[in-house]
Amino acid sequence: MKKFIIFLLFSLVIISCQKKNEKIKVIKNIRDVEEMFQLKNYKTQVRMASNDSTDHITAQLGDFTLSGDIDTKLNCKTGIWSLKNRTDSKEIQIDYIAFDKNDVFKNQIVFKEHNKIDSSASKFYITKDKNPKELVLKFFSPKMQDELSKEAKVGYRIYRGSKRIKDDSITYKDVKEGKYLSKINFTFKKGDKIVGSFSEFVTSKNSRSKDSLIMGNNTIYFIEKIE
Repeated sequence: MKKFIIFLLFSLVIISCQKKNEKIKVIKNIRDVEEMFQLKNYKTQVRMASNDSTDHITAQLGDFTLSGDIDTKLNCKTGIWSLKNRTDSKEIQIDYIAFDKNDVFKNQIVFKEHNKIDSSASKFYITKDKNPKELVLKFFSPKMQDELSKEAKVGYRIYRGSKRIKDDSITYKDVKEGKYLSKINFTFKKGDKIVGSFSEFVTSKNSRSKDSLIMGNNTIYFIEKIE
């Protein structure tokens, strides 16, 4: 997973054009992005309660604005956080899932420019269709350098109330692009929930060593409800 994130972060450079005598801030690697998503690095912060368990934070550092929600019970990020630079049209969004206080997962990582997603560099999914007869999801994953093979699996469970009524999976072999269309055919009822995960496994050449390979993994969790 970390290999994928490192590749993603090299694909986006955000330049903050500060005042003449100030240094230019460039985001070019994983450390830079991790720093820009750390609230402790922002001196200017506005925190407002959204509800009993969530606070919304807007933080400012030079031309950068970081915003998102904090789970006040676990004291950690939750939901979609956004990093914007007012000097350009680029944006990074990270979708956080808080399993526990010390277990927060970066579920979706999206790179945008002019409000358009760069699907070749992002890790995310969209709902293509949702009706009583089928749920159609499309998963996107970034491309690693010198890829040799890709394969993926979508595993899911269907719940009706608290009762689990189906377990199943979809497997993808010999994939050329990081785009996966998943059709879940079922006679759904209103209120049914589909809970699952997408996992992609990629093998690529190691540019530092001719005799070794790099194994990468991308995971996206999802929950959908039939309305």
